[in-house]
Amino acid sequence: MNTIAETSQHQVLSGASAACQSVNEMIDLVAALPTTVLIHGESGTGKERVARGLHEGSDRAQGPFVAINCAALSGALLESELFGYEQGAFTGARAGGKRGLFEAANGGTLFLDEIGELSARLQTKLLRALQERSFLRVGGTELVRTDARVVAATNRDLAVEVGAGNFRSDLFYRLAVFVIDLPALRDRIEDLPALAAELVGELASRLGIPAPALSAEAAAELCRYEWPGNVRELRNVLERALVLGRGGEIRAKHVRVAGRRDESSEGESELSLGVEATLAEVERAHIERVLAHHEGNRSKAARTLGIHRSTLIKKLGSYEAACC
Repeated sequence: MNTIAETSQHQVLSGASAACQSVNEMIDLVAALPTTVLIHGESGTGKERVARGLHEGSDRAQGPFVAINCAALSGALLESELFGYEQGAFTGARAGGKRGLFEAANGGTLFLDEIGELSARLQTKLLRALQERSFLRVGGTELVRTDARVVAATNRDLAVEVGAGNFRSDLFYRLAVFVIDLPALRDRIEDLPALAAELVGELASRLGIPAPALSAEAAAELCRYEWPGNVRELRNVLERALVLGRGGEIRAKHVRVAGRRDESSEGESELSLGVEATLAEVERAHIERVLAHHEGNRSKAARTLGIHRSTLIKKLGSYEAACC
């Protein structure tokens, strides 16, 4: 069984800031225990990374780590994904039925992201599964037992949701045995240069290219932005910078982000493109920022931009073609 001393040999979140170190200490304290954990933080702050760190620091590390975004599926489909179904449970059900993620995560960890999006009905079924360590498949009559540790995450304030009647209080207390609050990137900006360099290395490895250096000017440029999309947005900006830099040193011009706060504007947010930028360049920068804000969701971005999704896809396709 992994001990706390063993889990503390690595950092789950990279950075030397007090906020980052506090999170890593919290992970060290609870990783090796069977305690249910609720991770709270803005979108893009690394909730799944923390969940994986909890799994890898536990005695379940050799077992499966199974993750699902509860906001990505409708109620009925999410129920069948989580709990599985029996043959003939509904039209189109697979012959022989299907096991759900609770069964797939047996002996390991089940990560339920965006837990605040669960319907009232699924909240009730999840509560019973957590309390009794067993559940019924959709259309089933026999209890299925599971030994999956549940780690949940949300960008909502579930205590507020409970007060508003949107989330069951008993489920909230069952999930929030141990809460880890993740800091936004803007609240640990001192970590950004080292974090960016680490991400550049990871991205370069994935793209199969040598990892370029991140210039001091580029690092300073990154630190002048507030990162509403947090680490996920930073990763997207750096991947774009790798493409624009063509394998050479990443410079400030490669990482400029639409909406960066300019100190001379007394706090007003404006495009970082200069007056020499064309209308097409300004449009592209704004589209990329809206996409980052919506975590790459093209439908939401199109609604914010006031254009049809197909129009947005065509524009993105033209940007990709221009880079080639």
